Amino acid sequence: MARSLTVDLRGARKRVSESLTGVPEWFGGILVGSQAALLSLLMVIAPALTIAASAPTADSSSAVDWAGAASIGTHFWLLAHGVPLVTQAATFSIPPLGLTLIAMAMLVAIARRFATRSWGSWAIAVGSYAGTVALVTAVMYATSADAASAVVTATVVAVIMAAPSVAWGIWRAHGAEFGWLMRVPMQVRTGLRLASGTVFLMLCAAAVAGAAFAFVGRGAIADSASSLGLDAVGGTLLAVTETLYIPVMVIWMLAWLTGQGFIVGENSLYSPHAIEAGALPHVPILGALPSASGGLLVWAPVVIVAVAVIARLAMRRKLDLRWADVTSSAIAVGVVAVSVAALSMVASGAMGPGRMADVGIAWLPVTLVTAGLVAGGFAAVAGIELLVTRVIAPRLKRGFGRADAAKPVAEPVTTEV
Repeated sequence: MARSLTVDLRGARKRVSESLTGVPEWFGGILVGSQAALLSLLMVIAPALTIAASAPTADSSSAVDWAGAASIGTHFWLLAHGVPLVTQAATFSIPPLGLTLIAMAMLVAIARRFATRSWGSWAIAVGSYAGTVALVTAVMYATSADAASAVVTATVVAVIMAAPSVAWGIWRAHGAEFGWLMRVPMQVRTGLRLASGTVFLMLCAAAVAGAAFAFVGRGAIADSASSLGLDAVGGTLLAVTETLYIPVMVIWMLAWLTGQGFIVGENSLYSPHAIEAGALPHVPILGALPSASGGLLVWAPVVIVAVAVIARLAMRRKLDLRWADVTSSAIAVGVVAVSVAALSMVASGAMGPGRMADVGIAWLPVTLVTAGLVAGGFAAVAGIELLVTRVIAPRLKRGFGRADAAKPVAEPVTTEV
């Protein structure tokens, strides 16, 4: 019986894993970081080379600018690591967060296969990834005056990406002991759990809101894509590139839910209260921007309050307005504020020439409003719990007690013999 390709790949993977058994932990760590960096880079360069090979040249010759295509792909990959992409026509500083998440997913998957359960393997994997990214950045910016800042930025972002990803991969493969967490105060642990759940639910709500507007604007998206007149290869590349920016639009929609909104170009505003939009480039994904305002949409910030209420109730711990609970909620609000501020800064910058040089979120008002809405949600749960435990429950208990006292006691029945 003929073997399938899947069986052959599994056999090859098993042989590779067996051949690496017993090798020093530093070798596995190097494999994790270098493979993840190079594979994610190849994933970007390969489509760029495909486009270069399929696109006609300006002078109708058969020469293909392979170096230029590889350079553009590499700079786009570095953009996902925080290094701005600067061209003669425009500057792009907002990273394609989808590509960033893909690189982190590769780190998790490769760490599960090659990393060992040790801090040394983790550190070497993180260092090898950051080192590979730094080396690529140094080569691409060798003749640039911004070489030092580009290398530092790429290295720091690479460490931030690799540290949790490699740790997660090692944990999934070998397990982990979290006994050291018991040394962290309970209030801090509870606050961090509450904050992570709140941020996750807020992003889910923002994604749902963005999907709703994308469905409403599906006609504009289709018309914009058709007007570009791209062939199959160019259309596919455009669709993939736009998909990599969907996480950025989710962060924009999070700012929209707070009521503060976001801008896409100078003198523009997309918020539940008003929409002030100017001329936008013919990019299909921009058809998914909010297209309505006013009416019931002005109540969008209530969604953030509801999310905070759900996250707090999901903790399954009754609030009694003790200092421990107040401290945990305050820590959670602070962590949520820091997370929203960081996400807002990442999703802001330049995305092209002209009006598109100013795109994103005013992080300070969005952060302050988000913190206030989340704190309001937590306070609402505390108020409900206080009302139930201090007012309603005692009254019900007293009511049942009086009912039992008023109930006549039945006399025992005697039988004469």
